[in-house]
Amino acid sequence: MIAILVCDRDAREREQIGRDCRMRVARRSDEPLQLTGASSDGELLRAAEQERLVHLLYYDYRSGQSLEGLRRFRQNSEGAMLMLVTDPTVSPLEYLRPGEAPDSLLLRPVEAAGLDAVNGEFVDSFLERMRQRRAADSFVVDTREEKVLIPYAQIYYFEARDKKLFVRTRHEEFAFYDTIEGLAGRLPAAFRRCHRSYIVNTEKIQRILPADNFIDLGGQIGVPISRSYKAAFSGGRR
Repeated sequence: MIAILVCDRDAREREQIGRDCRMRVARRSDEPLQLTGASSDGELLRAAEQERLVHLLYYDYRSGQSLEGLRRFRQNSEGAMLMLVTDPTVSPLEYLRPGEAPDSLLLRPVEAAGLDAVNGEFVDSFLERMRQRRAADSFVVDTREEKVLIPYAQIYYFEARDKKLFVRTRHEEFAFYDTIEGLAGRLPAAFRRCHRSYIVNTEKIQRILPADNFIDLGGQIGVPISRSYKAAFSGGRR
């Protein structure tokens, strides 16, 4: 799955960009597309706080506006590519700063010819990056219905239940078929067994409560820890 968020106050631009994205993804990939529109920084901030899965962000920038929402989004959505939609009169000094600099630039007025050239290169760049990164820093949920690319940094834990495995992000979970023993051997070192049915991302651990047999991952998310694994986590947060 390719997740795209178009954050633009101009409804016409949102529709135009969304239409072009649908066409490009359909032509260049067999991945399903999740396309979401937003009209304000408030909606962008909610996406950041929820750690919503976003691969491509199109962001409307006007001269002098705060970039705090964009900065927080990029901090929480590591790996998302950014297309800035702005006016040619806006100085690049306003947005070419660490944590804010875009991967591509779309200048107004947004017209078919310009969008075709700029967005074509942007989407192609993402698809190539996605192919290269799949094995490196993202987990691929591959089912009959879809393929979902999830950055390891957004994963809290894996759980075995109901003869399936589930990967949990902050607000979503995705099911797939595998064994927890086989999966454990393929994950990065940060992922460790804490229970016969759970693999936890140790980089998400906030605290370990041995008396309660519980690992707190923050945000009201947690996993059990069984007696046989407690020694491996005896140093507290890892």
